[in-house]
Amino acid sequence: MLCSIYQWACRGDLSWKIRQWTYRNRHNRIHTRSSQPMKKGFLITVEGIDGAGKHTLCSFIKNFLESENIEVVRMEYPDYSSVWGKMINDYLYNKIELSNNEQFFLYLIDILKDQDKIRRLLRGGSVVILDRYFSSTVAFQCAKSFNYQQAISIIKAVNIVVPDLTLFIQIPPEVTLKRKMMQKGSTDRHEKNIELLRNVNGVYEKMLKEETLSKKWVKIDGNQELSIIENSAKYKIK
Repeated sequence: MLCSIYQWACRGDLSWKIRQWTYRNRHNRIHTRSSQPMKKGFLITVEGIDGAGKHTLCSFIKNFLESENIEVVRMEYPDYSSVWGKMINDYLYNKIELSNNEQFFLYLIDILKDQDKIRRLLRGGSVVILDRYFSSTVAFQCAKSFNYQQAISIIKAVNIVVPDLTLFIQIPPEVTLKRKMMQKGSTDRHEKNIELLRNVNGVYEKMLKEETLSKKWVKIDGNQELSIIENSAKYKIK
């Protein structure tokens, strides 16, 4: 299916296919709503460049919600335990080379594999917290050379679970590089590429402005004290 999507995008047929999928999916969703009433969970994604503090903020949100007796499931991408995540790790540490198209679809598949699981969790009423999601794929690959509108169209075409809230931690890459060196003493090919990370921040800003791939975007200043960042996130999810 993903190969077909890419071929349609290259031929310029993707918009027509999207309209077909949109009609079918709308019909299926209407039927599902009428026949299977369900509890509604909440999907939170935390986005930002490498070293922005996503892992720390996800942990804080999870602990806070669990203290309120809310069932929480946390996931992160890339999923380095998956076959696709292992290939991504090999690419990041220069063991293999991948074209920009290969990178885009590899990151995409790694997230797509869990869509049914996320839907089940949300139907059960859980809050799902994701450390990176499809917006990350768009930000990084389009900061290189993948076409932005094409990336958005492909992701919408595969009927993703749309986040209820995306928290974007905005922080200069010069700061995150220092953090990464202090944390692990080395960096992968993305973490050390200052110019790339500046461009990634720019694509995130574009998605935030357009309010795409999420029902709501919130930008958090990652240069603030950790307690202020945590309180900002708490206020937005209450």
